[in-house]
Amino acid sequence: MVDNRTPYAVDKIWRQDKDGNKLWMVVVKATFDISLNGTTSLAKEQIPVAATCEYRGARGKTSLIHESDLFGVKAGTDVLVNGSAWAPSGRRVRALDVRLRIGAVNKRLRVFGDRCWYRRLAGGLVPTQPEWFESMPILYERAYGGQDFSADDPAKHRIEDRNPVGAGFAVRAEHCLDRRLPNIEYPDRLIASWRDRPAPAGLNAVECSWSPRRELAGTYDESWRRNRFPLWAEDFDGRYNNCAPLDQQVGPFLRGGEEVALENLSPKGTLAFTLPKIHPCFRTRFGRKDQEHRGQLCTVLLEPDQSRVVMSWQTSIVCNDRVDDLDVTIVTQKAAGSGA
Repeated sequence: MVDNRTPYAVDKIWRQDKDGNKLWMVVVKATFDISLNGTTSLAKEQIPVAATCEYRGARGKTSLIHESDLFGVKAGTDVLVNGSAWAPSGRRVRALDVRLRIGAVNKRLRVFGDRCWYRRLAGGLVPTQPEWFESMPILYERAYGGQDFSADDPAKHRIEDRNPVGAGFAVRAEHCLDRRLPNIEYPDRLIASWRDRPAPAGLNAVECSWSPRRELAGTYDESWRRNRFPLWAEDFDGRYNNCAPLDQQVGPFLRGGEEVALENLSPKGTLAFTLPKIHPCFRTRFGRKDQEHRGQLCTVLLEPDQSRVVMSWQTSIVCNDRVDDLDVTIVTQKAAGSGA
């Protein structure tokens, strides 16, 4: 049902929108290598479209590596980074800042070496001095969050809903002793007390069951069961389909051609390049009639450890009573210099 005439990976899926319309969604995924001089070239190995979510371990106990590229129609471009913080010139540090810049996104995080809480002789909990490190993976397992099951009574067990797999969360001071602090924080919201509850800091995909993303799925109560089941809730927000942290979601969509800079996120130093600008084109045939439709750059995945960038476009059209008439979607790309 898809005729791919590009060098990129392509896949498709049927979806349903908020009001029950049947959507035909096609995704194009292009992988580019990034050279030291900042030029990009088509990678020999094109990463396939991800049909399912991939976790670092068991779902519910580890963070996402990749969300499915077919999850749903996105409301803007997700900018994601899978990588590590790297000490400049390979000289170990106790802390450093990393920075991501692309389009409207300008984000800085502070990365610490491993720390834990200890009790001073004078009383009170303070963090240990950070350990030295050369590189530190940027994962939600190393951001603020986690679980506190220290209490004997299970009714008093608590989970940090914004990041259940993180570090540092505790409900009582005595539960913090020797508990690991997060390695990754926002520079303007650094943890000073065990009572602090900062937003988890990261650059990776956020799982759909974590807050505040899960609330965007809407309200599923008795009124929904009576009036809308099995459709999405009336207050469903399309941003639910976006998996990037809120400060890494770009709307309107990126188009390609934007400048990208990654500071202390590559073993090769600052990585700067221009996002490739390509234009996938889509033409879907329903019997004897063709319908042309545009794609949107829905995901930019930066993988500086591998010196590559992966870009995904998605397009969707409402089919409903035309479902059985759909023959094929032909995917091509517009020649360079032929306009947006």
